[in-house]
Amino acid sequence: MKKLTFILLCLLSSTLSNAQLSLTKDDNTPITNGQIFTFNTTDESVATLKYKIKNISTSAINVRIKIMSIQNGTGSGFQFCYLTTCIPSVSVNAVYPSNSNAAIPIAANSETPALGYNMWNTNIGNGTTPISYVIKFYQVDGSNQETGIPITITYKYDPTALAVNETSDKFSFANVTSTLIIDNINIVTSENIAYKLYSMDGSVLLNGTMNKGKKSIDISSQNSGVYILTMKNSQGEMKSEKLIKK
Repeated sequence: MKKLTFILLCLLSSTLSNAQLSLTKDDNTPITNGQIFTFNTTDESVATLKYKIKNISTSAINVRIKIMSIQNGTGSGFQFCYLTTCIPSVSVNAVYPSNSNAAIPIAANSETPALGYNMWNTNIGNGTTPISYVIKFYQVDGSNQETGIPITITYKYDPTALAVNETSDKFSFANVTSTLIIDNINIVTSENIAYKLYSMDGSVLLNGTMNKGKKSIDISSQNSGVYILTMKNSQGEMKSEKLIKK
């Protein structure tokens, strides 16, 4: 038992050392992976989500931001700001800063400024149908390849919502029943999904698809350690889970 506890502590320590990227609101309230921010207004003073990107490692990192999906909208009227740039609209699969420009540099144990990083929807759509923007924040290496553990959030404009709110992904489209794994990752999903299993160095070890229901992924051939599982539905929404294999 003591040996298992020691191993788990070592694995968790390794995970923390690999987790370099984090997000917060401008008041330093943590933003979690899979979090949904819902606004029932386009009023700038209420519907502007101000964020900071943090580097919690001892090495400098470079960050890009990608629009993964837009539901019930075109991207017009979604103001997105980073560095010294504010763009009045976005598009699916667009990367900011673009791949032809330098990524956002963040020094070790540092963060982006409180000003200049925000997003705000001004598009009212048809007045009743919600508009959602799924946005991924991720690190890139010296070759501009994605690395590390990304963070994905959803900005949602819902004119029928009773109040502005922030929700976690606890009741999202797919959930892992336990993050401590022996041989199989057990998943309960309400939708058909695609998945990828990553090692902590960012390598893809397994990938596939599964239909909705109770499913499992066999990882008995993988070594003990820490892994990241990402799951994506047909709307482009993504969530990830940190797993420990005994």
